[in-house]
Amino acid sequence: MKRPLLFLLLLALTGCAASRHAGSYPASAAPGKKQYAVILSMDAFRWDLAGRSHTPTLDSLARVGTYAEVFPVYPSNTFPSHYSMATGLHPDHHGVVNNAFFDKMQGRQLSVFDAEDVKTPGFWGGEPIWNTVERQGLTANIFMWPGSDVPVNGRQATVWTRYSPKPSYYERADWVIDALTRPEAEIPELVMWYFEQPDAAMHTYGPESPEAVAQAERIDSVLRYFFREVRRSPVFDRINFIVTADHGMAGLSPERYLNLYGVLDSTQIVRTVPGTPFGIEVRREYVREALRRLRATGRVKAWERGKMPRRFHYGRHPSRLTNLVLIPETGWTLDYSPADRPVRKRGTHGFDNADRTMHMVFYGTGPAFREGFRQQSFRNQNIYLILCRLLGVEPAPNDGDWRDVKHMFREK
Repeated sequence: MKRPLLFLLLLALTGCAASRHAGSYPASAAPGKKQYAVILSMDAFRWDLAGRSHTPTLDSLARVGTYAEVFPVYPSNTFPSHYSMATGLHPDHHGVVNNAFFDKMQGRQLSVFDAEDVKTPGFWGGEPIWNTVERQGLTANIFMWPGSDVPVNGRQATVWTRYSPKPSYYERADWVIDALTRPEAEIPELVMWYFEQPDAAMHTYGPESPEAVAQAERIDSVLRYFFREVRRSPVFDRINFIVTADHGMAGLSPERYLNLYGVLDSTQIVRTVPGTPFGIEVRREYVREALRRLRATGRVKAWERGKMPRRFHYGRHPSRLTNLVLIPETGWTLDYSPADRPVRKRGTHGFDNADRTMHMVFYGTGPAFREGFRQQSFRNQNIYLILCRLLGVEPAPNDGDWRDVKHMFREK
């Protein structure tokens, strides 16, 4: 059953371009004909989900291209991770330090889900890839990618679509197919699109649930349709496709619940910022005692802002983080409330990005990618460098490391 699809995908590998090294970063992916890049993010598509599902399209992508188990930046949440993929920056540097955070400069909490909050000057830092390519004379069409519906430094993609759950995944696929099957002169060099599943199913039913598997198989069917129809593109043999995700998912349960209200002295609490990570602002003189009490629970990693381990690349943003940053043990829910509250979700993310439950998939296929290659794991802010390399544009300042991803590309 997989052979016809495999044949279609193999066609995408005709016309192999050579990678070129100029110093530590190659200036161009394609010294000859112009290449194109299309990237889909499947929210929370954990690294092991395809192995538990019937996903012939994704299986074929892995066989004919490059596959990697990728780990997210920290925090391993939707908007910080997607915007890191777009900018190549860690959240501490692009400023979207979580889906919601208290901004001391604004004196209030801001949320990525609030249409007015995201327009706050300085909300989005760095230069997203759609601005990088447009600034250098190329065209970007961005369909629902988190963070793309707001101008950054006065610039946006030529085409962008605000997120809505209403368009079906087939309709979204048709947007991309339409963009890629126009006359060649009208085809955008960069296309990015987004699915909110299997994240929603995993939150409700858990990452191991039949509902999560059903969403994976639904997505695979849409991708089968997409790859069949996109072959009509006049530049099909020059398109590089990436299918990836922003983070994984861990299971939750009512038994793994810790209410910090009884752990800490409430008179010493200035504010809390719920979520994972969990933020707590305490009075300066209470910092050491709070850390001692939190760590004594055995269920929380707690640090003073600015003193988190270097591997997180997190915890130093000057105005958007509380003075205590807490990461619960994977699978545990933290709360701060006078009365215990029920754990309603069956899955979530935001845990330590070294935990494998937070890892996700990366598939790359097309003329620039090696065939049947298993790439060593890398942190997903490097996707910015991958896209720059595919499109032959000069990256803006970023936190990526070219050495981590250069081996996935074909050599002449």
